[in-house]
Amino acid sequence: MDLITTIVKEMKKTSNKVVPTRGYWVNNWIARHANINPNQLVLIDEKSDRRFTYTIFNEITNRVAAFFRNEFKVEKGDRIGIISWNRIEMLDALFAAAKLGSIFVPINTRYTSREIEEYISSFEPKVLIYEEEFTDKVRKFKDRVAIKNYMHMDKDGIKNSISFEDAERYSAKLDKPELVDLEDAVMILQTGGTTGTPKGSIVTYRMIFWNAMVTVRDLIVPGEVTVTCVPLFHIGGYTYTIPLLIWGGTNILMHRWNPEKLIDRIEKERVSFQFLVPAQLKMLIESPKFKTADLSSVRWFTSGGAALTREIVEPLLKKGVIMKQGFGLTEVGPGVFALDPKDALRKMSSIGKPNLLIDVKVVDDEGKDVASNEQGELLIRAPSLFGGYWNNPEETAKALEGGWFHTGDIVKYDEEGFFYIVGRKKRVIRSGSESIYPEEIEKVLASHPKIEEATVIGVPDERWGEVPKALIVIKRGESLNKEEIVNYCLGKLAKYKIPKSIELIKSIPRTPAGKVSRNELVEKYGGK
Repeated sequence: MDLITTIVKEMKKTSNKVVPTRGYWVNNWIARHANINPNQLVLIDEKSDRRFTYTIFNEITNRVAAFFRNEFKVEKGDRIGIISWNRIEMLDALFAAAKLGSIFVPINTRYTSREIEEYISSFEPKVLIYEEEFTDKVRKFKDRVAIKNYMHMDKDGIKNSISFEDAERYSAKLDKPELVDLEDAVMILQTGGTTGTPKGSIVTYRMIFWNAMVTVRDLIVPGEVTVTCVPLFHIGGYTYTIPLLIWGGTNILMHRWNPEKLIDRIEKERVSFQFLVPAQLKMLIESPKFKTADLSSVRWFTSGGAALTREIVEPLLKKGVIMKQGFGLTEVGPGVFALDPKDALRKMSSIGKPNLLIDVKVVDDEGKDVASNEQGELLIRAPSLFGGYWNNPEETAKALEGGWFHTGDIVKYDEEGFFYIVGRKKRVIRSGSESIYPEEIEKVLASHPKIEEATVIGVPDERWGEVPKALIVIKRGESLNKEEIVNYCLGKLAKYKIPKSIELIKSIPRTPAGKVSRNELVEKYGGK
C-alpha cells in the first residue's frame, strides 16, 4: 500500500463528517470551467475540424454520460473500452465516463484482433467504442467476448452497433455526476510489455491532479496552445492534454501523426509549446517543410522516451526554439524528470533532475543507496503514483515493495545531480563478472552517421557465459562493414562492452506499443 492511500484511509477512519478527498469537484471540474470560462477555446479536433469551448465540451460530455447511463446502464466502476486514434470522441468518452465514476480504457490501435480480444478479457468492458477503421478487427472477436454494447465512430460498424454520434446528440443531459474519491480509478493504461505480458496500470484522479501540478515547472499559463501528437492510449498522450484542460489552454488533437501537418498547425494556430517523442522530432527535422517552417510562436519543444542526440537538438536550436527533455512512466506519470533548456546541450544524454513533487533514490541489488556515478535501480515515491495493476495484487505489491515504486530502470547520477538512464534491469547482459546494459551500447552505435537503428541483445558464450550482439540497420544508400563498426566503438566503450558479433538486418521489429520487440529478436538471432 502506498503512503498516500494509507493517509487517506486513516483520515476516513477519524472523520465521519468531512472527507477532503471526495467530491463532485474530483470528476466534474470541466463543468466548473464551463461556468467560470464558458467561451474559452479548449479543444480543436483535426479529424472533424470542429472547435470546442468549455461550455460546448461540457454539454456534449453530459449528453454522452446520460446516454451511457440510460441506454447502456453504465454504473460506477464499469469499464468503457475504446479503440481509436486521437479525436474528440476519445475525450468525450473519457470525461463522460468520469462523470459516471466509470473507468475509461483506451486500447492500442496497433494491436491485432487477437491481442485486443486478450486485453478485453482482462478488464471486461460494459461498452466497446471503435473507429470505423477497426470494424473488421472487432467483428473477428465479438462472438467470443461478453460485451453487450458496441458503439462505432464514422459511418459503418458491426451489426447492432450504435453510432457514437447518437450519444453526442442525445436528448437528455446528465443531471448529477457520481460522487467519487481521489483514489478511485478513472482510467486503465497498458504498460509497454516488451519482455512479458503487458499490465493494466490504474490511473486514479489523484494521479491526474498531481501530474497537472508537476507541469508548474513548465510555466504553463492560461491561453497556451499545443498539439497532442502522441496516441491517447499511451501515457505520453496525456503529458499536457489534461493539464492544459485544467489550466485553461487549447489542445489540438492530431488524428494520426504527420510532421507536415504539425508544421501547418503550428503556423496556423500559433502553437506555444510542443511535446514529441524523439522519433517524431527526427521526422519533423527531416520534413521538406522544416527549413522554411515558422516556429516563432513556439517557446519550447520537449521530448521523452529516449535520449536526444545532437543531430535532433541542434536544428531546433538554430530555428530559435528552446529544447527540453524529460522522463516519465505509466505508473508514475509523464512528468517525473525534466532537463531544463539551459542544460540541453551541456547534459545532452541526461533526463535531467527529479521534478518538484517527486522523491527518488538509486539502490544496488541489496537495496542500499549508491553514490554518484554508480549504477543502480531507480526507485520513486510521489503523490502521482498509480493505483496499482488491474486485478494483479501480486505484481502491485512487488512493484511497491518498501513504499517505493521499483521502476526496473538502471540509472546513475553525476556530481551535479543530473540523472542518466543506463538500461533495464531485466535486460542486463552478464558477461563474466561484468554487467553490460544494451542501451549504453545502442547509444554509441546510433551516433554513427551511417547507422539508422541498432539493438543489442545477449547471446550465449562458452567462455564468458554471455556476450553482446549488435543487430544493425544501415541508412538507405550507405554501406558499412562489421570491422568499421567495431573500430567506431573503440575508445567509446570498454572492450568487454563492444559487440562480439554483429548482424546487419533490414528492420527492427516492434511491439504494438512501438517499442523494440526484444523477445522476437532474441528468438530469431539470440542463438548465434
